[in-house]
Amino acid sequence: MAHLQEIFRFLEIPSGPLADNVAASVAMYCRQFHPQGLQREDLVLLIARAFSAINDRHIAKRALTSMKPHSRHVERWLDILSELDHFPQLLPYFSLGVIRPADWAGAQLDRMWTLDFSLLKLSDAEKHEMMLYKTIRAIVDHMYVFWDATSGEGVLGLKGLDSFNIEPDRKLKQTLTQRHDLLEYIADLFARQKTGRDWKAIPALLNLDL
Repeated sequence: MAHLQEIFRFLEIPSGPLADNVAASVAMYCRQFHPQGLQREDLVLLIARAFSAINDRHIAKRALTSMKPHSRHVERWLDILSELDHFPQLLPYFSLGVIRPADWAGAQLDRMWTLDFSLLKLSDAEKHEMMLYKTIRAIVDHMYVFWDATSGEGVLGLKGLDSFNIEPDRKLKQTLTQRHDLLEYIADLFARQKTGRDWKAIPALLNLDL
């Protein structure tokens, strides 16, 4: 709670019963879904979610604006903050901006999302093909549910695919660190979901770096 109170002061959230209730709800969420603890950016996003849930968009916007990955697309974030209730495993990726609502022209919030690998923080252990493979799958596996309501119709925009050229001098012709291999791998993960999830379509992949 002390850490939350410090963030409340930083965001200039007035003290009082409302702030106390919001802090208590965020703390309860953390104990239930993230007992191991959270980073500051995770808590700020949860605070934004909590104030948005009680229709205090002013403070929710203030919290989002304080976060670099979110400040450019505050309105779109406000529209999807409720999703955090359903996908606690994805909170770190939401708070880093790795997963975010689509922000290109004409994007529909209910079916279009962005996965930005350039913002993904990899540990040294993950900077190898096998671990990278597992990391990408762990993220994507939690995202399929985004398209269940539309029977698989939608788009996943991908950014920062070249961020995984972590072994640029490697002489192997095929490696997961190359852009086209990553696109094929992610496309295959989605294709495998069609039957099991009863999708009528498969989300299209859009390389936003081109």
